[in-house]
Amino acid sequence: MKRSLILNVDDNDLNRYVRTKFLQQADFDLLEASTGAQTLQLAYRDQPDLVLLDVHLPDAHAAEVCRILKTDPRTKGMMVLQISASATAVTDAVNALEGGADGYLIEPVEPALLLAHVRSLLRLRESEMQLRRANDSLKQFAYMASHDLQEPLRAVMIYTELLEKELNIETSDSLQHHLSAIHDGASRLEALLADLLTYSRASESGAGVPAKVSLETCLRAAIAACEIGIQEANATVTHDTLPVVEGDQTGLTQVFQNLISNALKYRKPGCPVHIHVAFERTPREVVISVRDNGQGFNPEYSDHIFGLFKRLHGRSVPGSGIGLAVCRAIVERNGGRMWAEGKEGVGATFHIALPAPAQS
Repeated sequence: MKRSLILNVDDNDLNRYVRTKFLQQADFDLLEASTGAQTLQLAYRDQPDLVLLDVHLPDAHAAEVCRILKTDPRTKGMMVLQISASATAVTDAVNALEGGADGYLIEPVEPALLLAHVRSLLRLRESEMQLRRANDSLKQFAYMASHDLQEPLRAVMIYTELLEKELNIETSDSLQHHLSAIHDGASRLEALLADLLTYSRASESGAGVPAKVSLETCLRAAIAACEIGIQEANATVTHDTLPVVEGDQTGLTQVFQNLISNALKYRKPGCPVHIHVAFERTPREVVISVRDNGQGFNPEYSDHIFGLFKRLHGRSVPGSGIGLAVCRAIVERNGGRMWAEGKEGVGATFHIALPAPAQS
């Protein structure tokens, strides 16, 4: 297993030497620097996992070095543990941590405590790296799904249609059925890839710029997008007065659209559809609830339905089973949470809790 690399920064030669020897004995690889300039040079070149940063350096203050490390794309994932023998006030530690440092220790530091902090921050870095790798893999898959996989699928569909036209006169019923099955399967796979791409974009942090968003506007846009389905189902959509929140207008509109579409899709046969969007404010959140009078679901599946490809109705109702996963991903990307309540034969309610905007 690759050993962690630590950059030990201190202008006191003795302190730096003792700390380096101790950490080397704990099975870490060490680099050393005595100035801010050397720190940045080595950080860019060698990409250490952790920087032990003395607060007072001859050419720079640790706050500025830490700011550069935490904002530069080349180094922002590194852990920074600041150490000081002179800046010992609580405000010094608070300022360092709020300035981007991942930890703060006051000298003299017990060796066991230093080692515990180092190992804790390295575990945190490894978790962040694993998450980053998973996100990168998801992005790579999204690109592949949107380009590499869809092109051969389109070729299958096109050539299947050409075969159907050329063989139309002489084709037996069984052959026509086989060709139709190929075309339908390719169409479903193409739709599934499009849905997966939508989910990957919805899950991507930073997608959409937070701004003041009127949920009334989002709901009206969603209703307009579902207008044909609403008319065909003879549905009515009512709502409370909805608030303004901080968020991504496009994403939140998509959440409303998906929930309305679901209510129309899972309606009870012969029963007029009624969808109501309610609003409640708590000290920390605004809670939007989308309630319908459709088929509902067994309460034990209230979390199951948000999983990828999780469907309760099999193929009796068309769909890929990805819409609610997209909704939850969008809500979480906007700093909120989403859950569901339901009862079979009575209906379902989907709750969306978003951070309450700061009072002006």
